[in-house]
Amino acid sequence: MKPIEIIGVDVSYGAKKILEEISFHADKGEILGIIGPNGSGKTTLLKAMTRVVARDCGEILLESHDLDTLGHRELARRVAVVPQDISIGFDYTVRDIVMMGRHPHIGRLASETARDVEICEHAMRLANVAHLVDTSVHDISGGERQRVLIARALAQEPEILLLDEATSNLDVSHQVEILNIIRGLTGRITVISVFHDLNLAAYYCDRLLLLKERKVYAIGAPADVLTCENIREIFGMETLVRPHPLTGRPYVLPVYMQTTDVGVNRRVHVICGGGTGSDILYLLRAAGFTVTCGVLNVLDTDYGTSMHLGISTVAEPPFHGITTASLAAARKWLDRADAIVVTAMPIGPGNLDNLRVLLDYPGKPIIIYAGNGSARMEDYTGGEADAVLAEIETRGALRVEGAEDLIALLSKGQFGRE
Repeated sequence: MKPIEIIGVDVSYGAKKILEEISFHADKGEILGIIGPNGSGKTTLLKAMTRVVARDCGEILLESHDLDTLGHRELARRVAVVPQDISIGFDYTVRDIVMMGRHPHIGRLASETARDVEICEHAMRLANVAHLVDTSVHDISGGERQRVLIARALAQEPEILLLDEATSNLDVSHQVEILNIIRGLTGRITVISVFHDLNLAAYYCDRLLLLKERKVYAIGAPADVLTCENIREIFGMETLVRPHPLTGRPYVLPVYMQTTDVGVNRRVHVICGGGTGSDILYLLRAAGFTVTCGVLNVLDTDYGTSMHLGISTVAEPPFHGITTASLAAARKWLDRADAIVVTAMPIGPGNLDNLRVLLDYPGKPIIIYAGNGSARMEDYTGGEADAVLAEIETRGALRVEGAEDLIALLSKGQFGRE
């Protein structure tokens, strides 16, 4: 039985359709993140789940019970909401605010019991606001006030917790603190949260729901939803999406330079390895170049990136040198390329032919890409690789340090077919 299930929901404000054919569910104890551009219906979707806005059609089920059959008090016992921020006009203490979470459980003419007090104290400890119990909400910070609202929501003892960008106005330390509190609740409470920050959503959520123009565009694990292609389609921006080195979760890096379509009708062959080419493969594809790559070992990080991006790549199996057949395949791409980019990769006997072959292309523009400027090719061939590289540079190869300079150089007319 799903804690909450949304089936074919439409919502309109007057004649304007806000949500259309929305269907999804949340699993028990998971954190489901809702992401999408402004105006895609994220907040409206949360409001529909609490009957703040009416549905045109469709069903919302709480453990198979139709949302519309539940009274207001019963709904408040099951679902709690933490808004982005609220204005509190009266001089309530933190205790007063948190105790409001018990109202759905207290009779209309009854007073709170010792059990209610115990639940509120536990909620304040979970939200790390117990030390503020007698403090006015007007005398605490924005981050503390959000923790108080979380404590109030927890005092409701809900099955489902809805968060409407509850951390978006806070500094990063308070965002992380609050989201760590929320994540600590998983297993007991199902959390559905609207996120503005894609990286926070990727780290804290079990699954992501991506909205576009009123509809569900994608839903699944963060790595399946947060792809360069999806972000380009939904947000209209170029990004690098890489696994975070510590968490393994996807991490989104915006490409701030203007790259779109500068490389249309231009071919670039990239010779890389050891992970030195992954970022530039992303950037070249984002800039519209037709990119080829190789020769690479199939266990190389750069090979994984090229496969993810759908780049035509010549590859060899593990612990295998560059064969005559692979080199011939690479030559076909080199022949067609308008320019060749060589990254600051480690060179050993197994991949030395990737450099040697460039001596056969004296008239081809070759760029040696050093990345951050401090990177250099590591020669494990006893000096042979350095000698070949020096010869390539003598023949006119250019060294470029920054990615923006590389894209700018490749975009110049002499690097394209006239």
